Amino acid sequence: MLLFGMSFVWTTDLVGSTPPFPPQSLSMFRMCIGSAILFLFLVTTRRSVRIAKADRKWFLLLALFEPFIYFLGENNGLRITQSPSIGAVILATVPVFTMLACFYMFRERPTWMNIVGVLCTIPGVGLVMFTGDFTLKVPLSGILLLFVASLSTAGYAVVIRKLHHYSAIKIVAFQNLIGALYFVPLVLAFERDALSSVAWNWQVAYPLAMLSVCVSGVAFVLFVTSIKHIGITQANMFSALIPIITTVAAFLMGRETMSLQQIIGVGVVIFGVMLSQKK
Repeated sequence: MLLFGMSFVWTTDLVGSTPPFPPQSLSMFRMCIGSAILFLFLVTTRRSVRIAKADRKWFLLLALFEPFIYFLGENNGLRITQSPSIGAVILATVPVFTMLACFYMFRERPTWMNIVGVLCTIPGVGLVMFTGDFTLKVPLSGILLLFVASLSTAGYAVVIRKLHHYSAIKIVAFQNLIGALYFVPLVLAFERDALSSVAWNWQVAYPLAMLSVCVSGVAFVLFVTSIKHIGITQANMFSALIPIITTVAAFLMGRETMSLQQIIGVGVVIFGVMLSQKK
C-alpha cells in the first residue's frame, strides 16, 4: 500500500510533465518493464512459465480489468485532475466495490455494518471532491475515469479467485505482459507523435522506473500474495491506507496543500471503508 500510494505521485509527475508523457504509453512501458523483470526472475530460478490452456481465458480477462481498464482510468483521470490525493481517495473505495461484486458473484452477504460503511464513503468522497459552495475542485471527467479504475479493480479481485493455484509472481508477470499487449494498438493509433516528443531525462526516467519495478512488479506481487493468505476482502481493506500515504507524501513533497474539509473527507472515507470490512 505504501508503493501503491506513492504511485499516484509518480504517475502525476509523468502525465503532468512538459511535454506530458502519453498515458497509454506510460502504461505500456511500465507493464513491459515489470513483466520482463518478473519473467527473468522466473527463468533464472528455474520456475515454470507455462499456464494451463483452460486458464488462458482467465488471464486474458484478469489483464483486461487490470492493468488495461484500470490504467486507462487512472492515468487519464490523474492527467485531467492533476491531483494525486483526490485520485487516491476515490480509489480507496475499491474495497466497497469489491464487497458488492463478491455479493453478486459469490453470494457473500454483507452485514448491516458493511452497508453503513458503504454509505459513509459517499459524503467522504464528496468532501474531498467539492469546495464549500458545492463546486467541483477538479473536472468531472477526471473523477469519472478514476471511478472506472476503482470498478475495474473489483472485477480483478473476482477473477483472481480462478487463478489461486498459480504463484503470485507468475500471475503478475502474465497480467503485465498481456496488459502491455492490450495497450499497443492504442499507442500506435493515438500516441506515436506524442511519444516521440517526450524528453527522456532523469525527471522522466526516475518515476517511470519506480512505477515499473516497485509498483507493477513488487507491489502487485505482494498484493496477490496477501490475497492468497488473508482473502480478497481483508487484503483490500488495507487500501484505506492509500489516500493517507498519497496525501502525506504529496504534502511533504510540496505538491499539494490540504484543506481541513479535505482532511475530514479522507478520514470519513477511511472510516467508511473500514466499517464496510467488519464482520
